[in-house]
Amino acid sequence: MSHHRSRHLTEVFNKSLKFWPVICVVGSRQVGKSTFLKALPKYSYQSFDNAALVELAELNPKQVLIPPCIIDEAQKVPKIFDAVKLDVDEQKKPGKFILTGSVRFSKRTLIRESLTGRSKTLQMFPLTCAETLSLDYEDRFITIPSKPRIKRKDFSRYLARGGMPAIFAARSQTETASYWNALIESYVYRDLLLAVTKNPRPELALAILKAIAEILALGELPTFARISKKAGGTRPMLERHLYGLEDMMILHRISCLGASRSKDILMPFDPAFFLTLLRLDSPTHDAAIHLSCLHIALINEALSQAQNANRPLQLQYAISPTNEVIHLITQSKENRPIFWKISEEPVPHSYETRFLKVLIQKHHGQGVVLSSIEKSFKEDKIHIFPWESVL
Repeated sequence: MSHHRSRHLTEVFNKSLKFWPVICVVGSRQVGKSTFLKALPKYSYQSFDNAALVELAELNPKQVLIPPCIIDEAQKVPKIFDAVKLDVDEQKKPGKFILTGSVRFSKRTLIRESLTGRSKTLQMFPLTCAETLSLDYEDRFITIPSKPRIKRKDFSRYLARGGMPAIFAARSQTETASYWNALIESYVYRDLLLAVTKNPRPELALAILKAIAEILALGELPTFARISKKAGGTRPMLERHLYGLEDMMILHRISCLGASRSKDILMPFDPAFFLTLLRLDSPTHDAAIHLSCLHIALINEALSQAQNANRPLQLQYAISPTNEVIHLITQSKENRPIFWKISEEPVPHSYETRFLKVLIQKHHGQGVVLSSIEKSFKEDKIHIFPWESVL
């Protein structure tokens, strides 16, 4: 059963609705898009999960466009985008149409960029830890955070259960596992057909997802070379399916500071999703798995908070020649970059922070280590914070 929570996306969504004729709300399946939008007053709601409606829209797209309206899973009828464009060009009025999709609207998914300059795209992510606890929105990535506002036990529970609205509050591990397994099947056997338009192979997509999880469980980073070695398949086929899984928004691509695209890593979009791929129900199975859950949660928080603040953000990570990892780099136009490292140790050893200090000096940035401590302190210009400080 779904557990309703207010979404921090609401403010930027409402502002966009007053300016843009078309709002595109994208996000992975079951992330909460329909529930969020059905609460809007005065908007009719139609879903292209309805086969009869799809048939009607294919024959006459204008017949289903009666503004103001919401069209759910719009990517299933690409013709609808040109029809929306023609309608908006005749009368450019804010808030006419809301289009949702569980794959990104892009040329890769055979959707023409007909709405350029007419639409605003917002992505909905899994619930953040703060949203699951009904806490107010705070942007904690612009500057160094002050102190945690979430208890460690709540954060640990979030890592185990993830942020999907239908299941985050479930108490039964069996129920949680069943939900995630069914959802993963839906991703690879249903949504993949829309995201990979040429020769989609669900078994390969599933092998890719499991390979990424296994690489992280070994304490390594899932680059293309490592994924390829584990999952098999030809390079073009692997690349096409990786892009498809990105377009389904269940993988995040994170680029490496100062490196080529070959160093990009592909990270799962939710910690419980990652654990399910490993057939585990606890993030504390071992240190590498716990660290990966923390890393996934950190990425989700950074992306969610940037989206909710309507603040452009390109995430990066860094790795030294000796394989010391800086898990996340965030920067806004007005502020210096912040380099985030996650550690399982309460106080990281000096060899763990050597690369961090180099980056701070080179880029005139700030450094944060998120660790198992419960009270923050500062040492050698590096802020040491509890894991949950950015939530």
